[in-house]
Amino acid sequence: PRSWSIELAYLRLERLLAMALPLEMDVLTSNIRSDEKFIDFALEKNPVPKIEKPTDIIIRMEATPINPSDIGVIFGAADRLSAQQSGPNAISAPIPPHLLESMRMTPYGTDRKGGVIPGNEGSGVVVAAGSDPKAQALIGRTVAVYGNGGCYAAYRKVNGVGNAVIPMPDGVTPQQAASSFINPMTALGFVHTMKSEGHKALVHTAAASQLGQMLIRICMADKIPLVNVVRRQEQVDIIKGVHPGAICVNQSLPSFQDDLADAIKLTGASLCFDATGGGSLASQILQAFEKAGQVKDGVQMCTYGMLDTSPSTMTKEQRKKSEFWLLSMWQAKNKDAWKQHLKRVAQEISTTFVTSFCAEVAMSQAVTVSALNVYGRQETGKKYLLNPQKHVHSKL
Repeated sequence: PRSWSIELAYLRLERLLAMALPLEMDVLTSNIRSDEKFIDFALEKNPVPKIEKPTDIIIRMEATPINPSDIGVIFGAADRLSAQQSGPNAISAPIPPHLLESMRMTPYGTDRKGGVIPGNEGSGVVVAAGSDPKAQALIGRTVAVYGNGGCYAAYRKVNGVGNAVIPMPDGVTPQQAASSFINPMTALGFVHTMKSEGHKALVHTAAASQLGQMLIRICMADKIPLVNVVRRQEQVDIIKGVHPGAICVNQSLPSFQDDLADAIKLTGASLCFDATGGGSLASQILQAFEKAGQVKDGVQMCTYGMLDTSPSTMTKEQRKKSEFWLLSMWQAKNKDAWKQHLKRVAQEISTTFVTSFCAEVAMSQAVTVSALNVYGRQETGKKYLLNPQKHVHSKL
């Protein structure tokens, strides 16, 4: 009788919460226009998702970051710098004709026509759940969620017992949990890769980014030597604010190449994670490994970003020492480590994995050219948070 009463209570609660949900919700969509000349980024109405499976949960999304990967999903190869206001709740970016074929599919491998809801990660409060006890236990809890889009919406349905949901400790807000996956899991993936491939210290480029700051805190806690490569003195100052003893190498100095080799020799670093992709930096780092006596068998240059879109100057021999590193590929090969990392992120979301944001952006504000010209610049140290429940525009 007791189990029946508990089940009945769950059923009643589920029905009450379901009744409280609206029929429609605001979403942001990226869609290729029928004439195939523009990408339209717009605020639209969609039906609120419904519970269909026992493990389903519905999250009221309250915080989701505007990551470079999200901007890539929204605009692809379209020229967002030339975007125009095409309606009160829509902006449109022209598609260069020679890049049209690359725009037909989203980075998720789905057809872009018909619209895609961006947002690879975010956080909110669970407001409905299926009958599975683990899903039911999440009602009222703040959770973080990760996946191929869908977070730029007032509500999102996911599998509540899968590896793409992190229940947060009591007291953690959706704003604090918004960036629980991409940067934290990438930084932890770097360290796991380093250890599994027999390296003892790292080099990291674009090191003043939010991801870079997390990696610094991880390496401090785990006692891993780290060489931080940055472009300007202001970025050195950002890193020193995180860890006064951090080893920084400034690309803008004439002594950069010598400084880099000295730092590599001092730390014993033999593996680099590079966010720039193009230009001369990867080649310079591989040269510095050689100068410092840190050449190892196998890959020593892992490229995970393309901040520099110019061609790489790596030689044919250097390219044999490099490969692309993607979080999704690492996750598929390291499922046990992924689960352990999820637990660590939840435990340290307010310390090691803290993320700072410049401002909260309403969805209606995100589809204005004036806002795009701010968050679309992707400046180091400046990160913006989308709040699907917010309706007042912020000063950006």
